Amino acid sequence: MQNRNFNPVFIFASILTLCSSLFWSTGSLAELRGKAKAADANQDGLLQKDEARGPAAANFEAIDCDKSGALDGKELYNFFRGSGECEGGAEKSAGNIIIHEKAYPSGPGPFPAVITLHTSGGLKGSKTLIQNFRSGTWVNSGYAVYAPNFFAKHGITTSTRMDTFDKYREDIEKELVAIIALMKADPKVDSKNIFAVGFSNGGFWASFMAGKAKVNAAASHYGVWKGCFGWDCENPYPVEYFSSKSSPLLALHGDGDSTQKPRYFEAAWDQIDGTPKIERHIYEGAGHAWDCFPYFPKSLVAKNPGKFGRLLKKLEGVCANKFDGPNKAVTKDAFKRTLAFFKKHAK
Repeated sequence: MQNRNFNPVFIFASILTLCSSLFWSTGSLAELRGKAKAADANQDGLLQKDEARGPAAANFEAIDCDKSGALDGKELYNFFRGSGECEGGAEKSAGNIIIHEKAYPSGPGPFPAVITLHTSGGLKGSKTLIQNFRSGTWVNSGYAVYAPNFFAKHGITTSTRMDTFDKYREDIEKELVAIIALMKADPKVDSKNIFAVGFSNGGFWASFMAGKAKVNAAASHYGVWKGCFGWDCENPYPVEYFSSKSSPLLALHGDGDSTQKPRYFEAAWDQIDGTPKIERHIYEGAGHAWDCFPYFPKSLVAKNPGKFGRLLKKLEGVCANKFDGPNKAVTKDAFKRTLAFFKKHAK
């Protein structure tokens, strides 16, 4: 049962606003604010590429709308708090490249890489709530990580999440393929060993990645197998992605999943069962979002422990009441199985 004392959609929106405010505030939009201002080493009021960090560095060319080689506060604001594109809706220089974050293990590489595909809570919400989604989980196991935000460009929210699988499906397919191309061109990434893992909504896209052989192998954790509402609705995807040419897919699901019910999973599985190189595992007693364990970086909590402590408590309520309850044993096993599956299909 959902906790009626707060709205989880509002919590997700609050996370996004809080994280965004670390980079800027909305005074004079042309001015750098927050972390962006602190990173301005030469104090020229602009953020050069060698000064950019985190998502600003990963998306530098896309944010730099005027192609000046430097970012001002307005460009940052429009990209992260606006539509995710240049002002006026113009196509970004990188074409289908969407907002994404990336992280690497220490050392020169190249490293095997994983593209992590977020839940309907969005990129920020998934980083905060979903343990096996977080970049650190994969970096610590030796993988470079690319984490695209496939909601932002299209204005998708938790309440409009089903548009992902229908209205914007073809657009997102192209955008995720463009991220894979970026990964293959990254000198710190082993282009022969790129994998995908998706959670809930992102599990649908992990199926796309494997089904269309865009990666070596993929894993769907409590993924979407019925991409529409209603008992009589029809959406042939993600089943339609699979063929004899598909890459290996590991499908992990809980027999107590109240969001993507086991019967949706079984109905889809009946149709793709003949496709080679697809494995599944059903967890007894596990539900949806079994790895929902809220987390904020310790450095962030230290700045305002009272505020973040209260927010973490609320988010623990989301995990316990909005979904089916976190399960440490299943979380650990799902990650272990996924790592083994990727290593099995490495080149």
